Amino acid sequence: MNRRTLRHLIVILLTLATAGIVAAAKKAEPIKNNRFMSFPMVIGEWTGTEIPMGAYVYRGIETPYLFLREYRSAGRRDPVSLSIVWFDDTNIAFHTPEACLGGVSNEVKESGLAQVRLGGQDHTVGKVIVNLGGMDQMALYFFDVDGHVTTSQSDIRLTVLMKKLRLKRSSASFVRVMAPITTTEEKALHELAAFLQAVYPILPEYTYTDRILQK
Repeated sequence: MNRRTLRHLIVILLTLATAGIVAAAKKAEPIKNNRFMSFPMVIGEWTGTEIPMGAYVYRGIETPYLFLREYRSAGRRDPVSLSIVWFDDTNIAFHTPEACLGGVSNEVKESGLAQVRLGGQDHTVGKVIVNLGGMDQMALYFFDVDGHVTTSQSDIRLTVLMKKLRLKRSSASFVRVMAPITTTEEKALHELAAFLQAVYPILPEYTYTDRILQK
């Protein structure tokens, strides 16, 4: 067998093996996240309250693991909203933040990126400015695949696929914080980043696959 034929054979075998692993992964049972809704209502100086959502929201998002909360701090006039959506590796179906925030009466005015320090490292997160009910609000968001922070949905799927190829289960979360821009965009960004820094260390216990699978 010459070298070229051997290379082709290796590629074919790897392709078949990958297809078999992915097919087996698709038959896997969904992961039950019994920790998710226990996400803390009190985070440092912040105290949260639930914002009720209709059944149509759960149908549209395609997962029961989501919440929207409003957190208030004694040192801040305006609240910060926190939304977290969680999927396991059998159903990764995130929607773009612009699509979720933009509606009939809402105007997405700006969409870009920002740098935020989380867990001692600088991370790139998404930034959206949207007009809701006549007031400009800023949202910061990112996707988290068991510690891998990204703003790319294709990156999420690639990371999940690579874990499947290693025969490991995985999950992914969408994290968004939002607050009104009452003075300047710089101040809103600073305050949202500070809140994210308080939230980030708590995420693993309620959204990371290894913690959820612990008995």
